[in-house]
Amino acid sequence: MAVRTTSRFRQTGALAASQVALIGVLVIILAGGVVLLSGIWPAEEAVPDPTPVVTAPEPKLPMPEPEPPVPPASPAEPVILEPVAEPLPRLEESDDAVRDAIGSIPLGNAGQQYLMPGNIIERSASLIYLMAQGDVPYKLLPVARPKGAFPISDDGAQVIVDPAGFSRYDAMGKWVQSLDIDALLVALDWFLPLFREAWSYYGEDEDAFDPAVLATLDVIINTPQIDLSEARLIRKEAIWVYEDPAIEALAPVQKQLLRMGPENAAIIRAKGEEARALWLQKMTDGD
Repeated sequence: MAVRTTSRFRQTGALAASQVALIGVLVIILAGGVVLLSGIWPAEEAVPDPTPVVTAPEPKLPMPEPEPPVPPASPAEPVILEPVAEPLPRLEESDDAVRDAIGSIPLGNAGQQYLMPGNIIERSASLIYLMAQGDVPYKLLPVARPKGAFPISDDGAQVIVDPAGFSRYDAMGKWVQSLDIDALLVALDWFLPLFREAWSYYGEDEDAFDPAVLATLDVIINTPQIDLSEARLIRKEAIWVYEDPAIEALAPVQKQLLRMGPENAAIIRAKGEEARALWLQKMTDGD
């Protein structure tokens, strides 16, 4: 009986050593699985470094100089676009442009008649070319040449120019006097290259056009002031010529100017002087 009592005590009493070991193994396995599945590892304890840490002082950088104050920006100036220059027309296509340029300048009936036919610049260059040589380009002038021969006065002792013929040129004198030379030169300034081109058709250098204008005006201005009513005429073949060789030697355009009478001649000479001064100023300015 004593033996059985001892056996039951071992079954119901404290766990055996083998059982304790088995339980410990199971606990370790479960703990490892939890760690693997969750990714959480126990923190490692830092091992203290016996070497003392010496912290170097931070270098002191120089303080930056303060920047000068920026002045407030001034308002932007408006951009002014220069007008684009209109291209110069071709010489053979310039008539309408010339008419438009001087359309607001009073030119009278004579001036309007001069602008009606084509080739305005070419005709003007021809007019200057002929007058520079002292000729009278009757066909190119805007005022018609008086019809009939110039009247003469014959008293039996001498033949002189009849002063009554001077009035035939009054209309031309008034027309020339009415012209605004300054406005015309300003309006035609743009076309000067075309005038010079037309001038070259005579075999002349284009640069010679400007001096030729002055030469033409000089011929007019230098016409002597002679009253033809006192100048005697003589018959030479079928025409009348001046008895005074100094008058007869004048250029045709100068003799024509004298036949217009002292008053009309003075008007045209004055216009010639005005035009010469304006043209010379243009040349001086380099236009």
